[in-house]
Amino acid sequence: MLFIIAGMAAPTLAQPAVSLTLDEAIARGQVQGPDARIARYDRDIAEWDYRATRAELLPALSLNGNAPGYLRSLTSLDLDDGSLRYIQQQRTFSSMSLALSQPIPLTGGSIRVSSGLSRITQTGGFGSNQWQAAPLLVSLDQPLFQYNALKWQRRLEPLRLEVAERAFTEDMATIAWEVANRYFDVFEAQQDIEIAVFNVAVNDTIFVLSQGRFDIGRIAENDLLQSELQLINARTARDNAEINHQRAVQELRIALRMEPGQTIELIPPMQLPEITTTPEEAVDQARQRQPAALQAELDELEAERLLEQARRNVFAIDVSASYGLNQSTTDLSRVYTDPLDRQQFNLGFQVPIFQWGQSRARIQSALAARRRAEEASDLQREELDQAVYFETLQLQLLRRQVEVAAQADTIATRRFEVARNRYLVGNIDITDLFNAQNEKDAANRSYIQTLRRFWSSYFTVQRLTMIDLSLKTPLSF
Repeated sequence: MLFIIAGMAAPTLAQPAVSLTLDEAIARGQVQGPDARIARYDRDIAEWDYRATRAELLPALSLNGNAPGYLRSLTSLDLDDGSLRYIQQQRTFSSMSLALSQPIPLTGGSIRVSSGLSRITQTGGFGSNQWQAAPLLVSLDQPLFQYNALKWQRRLEPLRLEVAERAFTEDMATIAWEVANRYFDVFEAQQDIEIAVFNVAVNDTIFVLSQGRFDIGRIAENDLLQSELQLINARTARDNAEINHQRAVQELRIALRMEPGQTIELIPPMQLPEITTTPEEAVDQARQRQPAALQAELDELEAERLLEQARRNVFAIDVSASYGLNQSTTDLSRVYTDPLDRQQFNLGFQVPIFQWGQSRARIQSALAARRRAEEASDLQREELDQAVYFETLQLQLLRRQVEVAAQADTIATRRFEVARNRYLVGNIDITDLFNAQNEKDAANRSYIQTLRRFWSSYFTVQRLTMIDLSLKTPLSF
């Protein structure tokens, strides 16, 4: 079966028709559709965020400085006789330093190696020119017994990236489901048009025939009015079907990002694939590949991180130490001559004595959040397993129902042809004919809708299991 659809507006130049199977329409939607573009941007954002966070753990080289700097102000000066005098000073200054820093993920600290040079020129009452150099300075900052954000970053970021990659695959599978539904919107609308056009032609013939029979007194006026009403209803159904068809075509074009006015030839997927995946296999595949399953694990790990942060941040102990060389002189050529040692060590601490139970409350809140995350994850896994299991069962049932609906459609069509022929020779009344016609239309629509439900379920199972059901291989894009 092949159906041709056209756009709402005629193209300026004739464009070649595009034949589309369901698979080809899905492939177009996954490559050039707007939803596919958004999904790729989301994946790119996650990948670049991951690279940025990974780069934060690597050595960083930076050049810092200011040149020039200028300050003009009144400054107080204590004189030898004990009096105070304000003098005006002008100062220019500049500095530059090169630093190499490295975070220490294992301990949460950081180490830094730097070298710098600065100059201060002062004018006014006490003019001077001073150079200061630090050829080498090595410093270490290390928190003790505290929350290590770097350690958790190394654990969480790869999981976040994996969730994003799985989510992208799920987005592509969702696009397949959405395109399939829009494809069948057009297919059903086209079928409704064909049914309506056929009914208009048949009912017009029956109405003309009924008028002739009424004129010679072979049928009652009620039968004539019934045939006229059936004709009016058929024309109304045809007009509504044409509007619905145009809307469905436009929505399909948007999903596939196709040119307005381009003619499309639909090739409906009447041949159904064999479904060999069992519900148990589908559940197992979903557990392995669903982003929701990995997101549940990530949520639990995030709750564990918050709990450790609440426990570790009760008190703070920080150690900072540095060793290096420095020198100061008024002569730039001697600023690196005979540098002096520079050492610094500091142990800082902050221990809460009384906080009205704040630390305990934060820990209990984090504990409750972790328990909630565990419960939510277990529930999410159970709901996912149930959805996959019963959707796979539904898919297997729908495949059998499509075959039954096709047989019913064939039987109803044949019955209508028999009823029409019998009416034409006067063997049945008009009510029996219209009943057969309505049953034919209902059987045809039921077949198309069952076919649609099968393919919708097919792509739903693919989205849930993240595998190609026909090839039984993981989805990849």
